[in-house]
Amino acid sequence: MTSSGTQWVTGKVGEWLQGTDENGDPIVFPFTTTSSPFRTLTTIEPAPNLSIIAEPPSTIGKQKTELAVKEMAAKCGFATDCHYRITILNSPPAGKGLGSSSVDVASALLAIKHHRNLDVSETRLFEIMCRVERSDFLFRPQQIIASNPVGGSFSVAGTVPQCILLAWDTAPEEHVETEAVQHLDLARRRFSRDYKELCSLMHSNDPGGFFHASTRSAELNDQLLPKTGFSLTKQLANDFQALGIVAAHTGTYLGIVFPSSVDKALLTSIRKKLVKELSVEPLLFEVGV
Repeated sequence: MTSSGTQWVTGKVGEWLQGTDENGDPIVFPFTTTSSPFRTLTTIEPAPNLSIIAEPPSTIGKQKTELAVKEMAAKCGFATDCHYRITILNSPPAGKGLGSSSVDVASALLAIKHHRNLDVSETRLFEIMCRVERSDFLFRPQQIIASNPVGGSFSVAGTVPQCILLAWDTAPEEHVETEAVQHLDLARRRFSRDYKELCSLMHSNDPGGFFHASTRSAELNDQLLPKTGFSLTKQLANDFQALGIVAAHTGTYLGIVFPSSVDKALLTSIRKKLVKELSVEPLLFEVGV
């Protein structure tokens, strides 16, 4: 807890992999971070009525968060005593693949859980989130999670390797509404064989396999939701011997992954290259323990 609130979740940047499982249902491995420039802080205090205050302002985000809180209140038995003012500050920008709605909702639910000292599991919280909207599982940033963002189920696939992600917004003026691109789930089914192999790699407990899967999944996704500068990003990843690339499969962010021991001078060189070639300003995210 700080004077301005508590950071309950650290967010994500795109996905290790997003595809379909053997039944054709969506499967998502969110690329969760342990440190992010977007440090979302949440406060909770008694109030006459339930209200959600978000900064930066987001009407849709507030509505989703309020619905999730009411769902939690109904499921956990305090529907007649859900009178809080919940303030969420510094949420990631929406429509970018940074899990902004999930960050807000998870933060609010965790704030209430701890405020009321509720015995409610992450499984139950994720189910509540997915009842409101398609959601990311963000409760365990140090583990690789395979989740069904619609059905609200998840399983642990492995441990996140320690690394650094240099990521940027490929289309600053654009926003991707997750609910509006559900047709991509159907489009991904034609790559079912690829996803079966990539999902196996994500369960292999082999970091090399993880990064191969993330790169290949990003390549497949670029056929469905192309990103400006994707080819150059692949070239830079090869030229600088990066671990791989990571893409927001329903967003605009793209990134290159490096070992946590990467030389700072190398990162500076890559930043300059990205600024020169793509006119973007990359951000630094830390991943893993």
